[in-house]
Amino acid sequence: MRRLSLGLLVLAAAACDKIDYIELEPSEVVLKQPNNEAWLVAHGKSRQGRPGLRVVVGWSSADPSIATVDNTGKVKPVKSGHTEIVAKYKDVEARVPVDVLYVEKVAVEPTELKLVQDGESVELHAKAFDYRGKELKDRTPTFNGSDAKVISVAQNAVFGMGAGNATVTVQIDGIKTTVPVTVEKAKAAKK
Repeated sequence: MRRLSLGLLVLAAAACDKIDYIELEPSEVVLKQPNNEAWLVAHGKSRQGRPGLRVVVGWSSADPSIATVDNTGKVKPVKSGHTEIVAKYKDVEARVPVDVLYVEKVAVEPTELKLVQDGESVELHAKAFDYRGKELKDRTPTFNGSDAKVISVAQNAVFGMGAGNATVTVQIDGIKTTVPVTVEKAKAAKK
């Protein structure tokens, strides 16, 4: 009886060693900044979905010019684009899509401002776009004025302080664009 139990145990262990597919976590990776990283974990599974013995997979990137992966499954972005990370164990492999979504372009409306000294403020509206031209709605712009004597910038509102020319620099994730601003003196009221 003892030999039969030992034989079944060896048979069960051998069955667990058979890896039919690899399950990767997470199932997709999105990297938004150059300093972002993500770690992938590979789980070897049998056809019935049972975990196999600990599996050490080989990692590779389908396009290392977009994202790289080291031998521990750590993914790092290189530049904007789409690729896949591949995990391979013997003849079984799995892939995870990776998108690197850096800001490639910043658009601001209006594209130029004409203000009156001590008049109404005008709000600037900035949008960030990725390499596909799709808007990235999860990015926050900053607005900075070039000359405090001519304009004042509070968040995205621009006020005319004194007559002259200035610019507002709008930046999202290191990508900048500028908006030219002209401020005219307020016209004197007629008596």
